[in-house]
Amino acid sequence: MTDKDKESPAAKKRLIEKCVVASVEFTRYAIKGKKPDHKRPVMTTHGEVAFLEKGVTNWRLDIVKKKVIATTKTETPLVSVKADWYTAQHALEKGIRAVHGSGANTFGSLGVLLLPDDFNIPTVLADRENVKYYGLQLIEDQEDFAVSCGQFPIALMRYNYARDYKKDFLMRKWGGGGVFVETHDFPHVHIPLSKKCGGYIVIGKRLSKRRFHFTAFQIPFGHALYTPSGTIHGDGALVGEYALTVADPAMCHADTVLMYNKKTRSMARRVVPDWKP
Repeated sequence: MTDKDKESPAAKKRLIEKCVVASVEFTRYAIKGKKPDHKRPVMTTHGEVAFLEKGVTNWRLDIVKKKVIATTKTETPLVSVKADWYTAQHALEKGIRAVHGSGANTFGSLGVLLLPDDFNIPTVLADRENVKYYGLQLIEDQEDFAVSCGQFPIALMRYNYARDYKKDFLMRKWGGGGVFVETHDFPHVHIPLSKKCGGYIVIGKRLSKRRFHFTAFQIPFGHALYTPSGTIHGDGALVGEYALTVADPAMCHADTVLMYNKKTRSMARRVVPDWKP
């Protein structure tokens, strides 16, 4: 390959794709004491499914052919809550410590969302109508859809959330540190890859500085859930193998907060129920 070939648009595209994919490949392990147990992986990534270039790109959901994707009013159950969202910097300034170990997300420092006692989020099976309240789109298999990511490319990766991921990593003080939600400047597509998939993705909506709505959606097999950039969400309570879009943390910004009890300023434990098939 000549120097000119290395500088070609195709070569640059391959390099960017390689870097993005490498940045989002990882394994999470069950926490034993304060350390990860490397004999017990509870979430893994299994390689790239597709690469979505910067800008608006059009796709067709194709689960049956194993491509996943290839080159469109119901009252929504929700909880309304008064809460305080502190970014990582603001939490430090308030003297609130977000305790976590190997972080369940890929974006580093965490803030906190202070919630009242006994806060819990209602669960519901996602359908085309009930996700619209949050600006989401539920896409059926073989349906065309557009992905809008104006700032940088993203990769569609395979994630495998073990049945004990939530119990043995996410909800461990020195693991994920608890249920989290976040916002960032790229969209998500979550696709359950098997009928055995379950769990919930938490979706939120900010109505004012201190008023929020939340719903925990189960994504039905044979569908994909499209979550636009800037949506409050948290996918730590999913179970099974999913394809989902992720970005290189070096390219994007995320505001991630752990859900904390306002009185104890510690992990809120009953936010989302455990998955029961």
